[in-house]
Amino acid sequence: MIIIEAIIELLLANIAFVILIAGGLYSVFKRQKEMKETKRAEPNRQNRENPKQTVSPFGLPAEPTANELKKAEKAIEIGTAKMADKVYERRTNQRQVKQAEKVSNRYQDKEDKIMNDFKVDQQELQKAVIWSEILSKPKALQKRS
Repeated sequence: MIIIEAIIELLLANIAFVILIAGGLYSVFKRQKEMKETKRAEPNRQNRENPKQTVSPFGLPAEPTANELKKAEKAIEIGTAKMADKVYERRTNQRQVKQAEKVSNRYQDKEDKIMNDFKVDQQELQKAVIWSEILSKPKALQKRS
């Protein structure tokens, strides 16, 4: 009896701790119950249609119906239209590439002329470094790395 009384006193002395443990256990069991309920969802019922018969019982291929022929013709028309669109797109892309080459060649000549005229020596590079220091932010305002 003394042991049971000691346990009861311990529980009453730490009632907040006991309430936290009880709440945690309640939450765990509630989640388990919800998980079991969600696992028992209704089975998916699939439409069980008879497969289309492509071969006759005598071993000869079955003749396609008029509806199937129309679908096949539409698919062929759509395919040819898509192919024609792709050919047209290729032609326009080729034209654009040729025009871009012409434009780039036009500016390439000017760039070559400027680069050939641009001569750099050590004194010019020193001046460029000095001017970059003069025109940049003051050292006090630059970020430290």
